[in-house]
Amino acid sequence: MKLTTLSAVAGLLVGIAGMAHAQDVPEGYPAEYSAIIEGSRSEAGLMIYSNMADNNWQPIIKGFTAKYPWVKVETVDLGSGTVHSRWEAEKGSNARTADLLVSGANDRWASYGKDGLMEDYTSPEVAKLPEFAHPYPGVNVLSTDPLVITYNAALLSEDLRPKGFASLVAAATADPDDFKGKITTYDAARNSFGLSAWWSYMNKKGEQGWSDLRKIGPMIRGETSGGPMNEKIATGEYLMGIAVSGITIFPRLEQPGGEVLGFAFPDDGTIMMLRGMGIPKGVANPNSAKLFVDYALSQEGQTLVGKGGLVPYREDVAEDQVRYTFQKIGGLVGEDNMIIAGFDQRLITEAGPFVEKWNAAIAGR
Repeated sequence: MKLTTLSAVAGLLVGIAGMAHAQDVPEGYPAEYSAIIEGSRSEAGLMIYSNMADNNWQPIIKGFTAKYPWVKVETVDLGSGTVHSRWEAEKGSNARTADLLVSGANDRWASYGKDGLMEDYTSPEVAKLPEFAHPYPGVNVLSTDPLVITYNAALLSEDLRPKGFASLVAAATADPDDFKGKITTYDAARNSFGLSAWWSYMNKKGEQGWSDLRKIGPMIRGETSGGPMNEKIATGEYLMGIAVSGITIFPRLEQPGGEVLGFAFPDDGTIMMLRGMGIPKGVANPNSAKLFVDYALSQEGQTLVGKGGLVPYREDVAEDQVRYTFQKIGGLVGEDNMIIAGFDQRLITEAGPFVEKWNAAIAGR
């Protein structure tokens, strides 16, 4: 009788354990997803290389680790191009390297899609996302971040604060001496993020875009990172910035000294950078990486992406929970004025000629 009772208790405990693990599978996911969850338990954590700062990552990592507390997440904040060059240098060695890449170097994502360098994993969340969210096997979109015009509100009177690229060009050319060396942007010749952004802009605007750039090119000093741009605008070294990453300016507005900064979504073309995310083939911790990709693309994950200052694009993210959504920005500027900077493979073939034309335009030629 005692043995029977013990066997029954043991069976009950096994059943409860199985139920607990089954409950870990997100609603609507296939039952076999439990193998990914279980596989992650024996892995060594998750290493992410990205061009995002700690404050961008904190909300989503907190949410993810609450759900999967055994997965230790580490992030390394790098420039967009460096995310990829570092991984490419490390991947053939024995060094600990990234299990997940996140960046706005969209030329690299186009190249990876062409060459099949990412793990061909399709998230269960993909069916709930727009078509642009999964452009190549293994390449996903984490966020859709706007590039804005930023300016020093203390130094620019209301009538000189640009609302778009055209009004910025008009203000600068009307008084070139005041704006010489006082405008900044991502240097498309030195920065993959800038290349992707400006290539997408010129692809949409054509010769008018190039003509406008030539008019103010000699007034521009290029940078490779949004943070320094905003700091130099705040101190008055620059008066304004064109196509500055929104995720660098939005949190800066709430920090000491942020009251001198202003921004605008360009009314004649707001670039929306698709921030790529992928799991390289052969990573050390593939199950942990898959869990994170799926969480980041879920409604909960996308909401926390927004709380970290990025712009989520799932239609079911509540606008009152985040600063901006893709849909809200579309309503503000008009969908026709959203320039989607995605993963076009022409970024690979046209990069060289584009940079030559860019350098000439910056010199006013």
